[in-house]
Amino acid sequence: MGSQYLSTSKGAEQTGREVIRLLTMFLLCFIMIHVGYEFELNRNRIRSYAVDHGVADTAAGFPWIFVALYLVFVMNPPAEKGSFEAWTNSLLASRFAAPTSAGVLFSMLAAAGLSATRYFRRTRILAIFDDLGTVLLMVSLKMLIVGLRWQLGLIVIIMVVQLWLVWKYLHKLRIPVTWQYVLLYSAGITAVSEIIYKGQQAVE
Repeated sequence: MGSQYLSTSKGAEQTGREVIRLLTMFLLCFIMIHVGYEFELNRNRIRSYAVDHGVADTAAGFPWIFVALYLVFVMNPPAEKGSFEAWTNSLLASRFAAPTSAGVLFSMLAAAGLSATRYFRRTRILAIFDDLGTVLLMVSLKMLIVGLRWQLGLIVIIMVVQLWLVWKYLHKLRIPVTWQYVLLYSAGITAVSEIIYKGQQAVE
């Protein structure tokens, strides 16, 4: 009886984790679609975008480094501070703190009714570059931890193709952007991502 209850409890816990993970991915998709909503790519100011990218990397890099140092030197036992595993795990976990800087400012400006200002548009660019740099660096960190995997290389290729599509066809396709449709797009992205994830697990 006790073992059956324990098994049921573990099953419910696992189901709860899956629901929370999928819901988090769905909400993240919803937020990120709105971050890129009405993003304009001016091909005549590429040099300015390079400066913006540098600012975004700095804004994302400092929280990442400081949180990683905190995890290594405060949260880890003293004996593990010099281990490779402690550093790689801390660097990977702390990377999730990186894209919050511009994202929080972006949300605060929108909540304050400043979405029509120049500062809001610049913050939108910083938030997008924040997230792009975060994904690229997380792929690199993942390669450092698990080694070279074809799946990680495929992710990089897909990202390059997506960036090329944005550069070539931005605002060429007109689709509805009401919140109901954004919810639908978010669900579709979540479903496709989950199918790829499960397929990768099946291959491994």
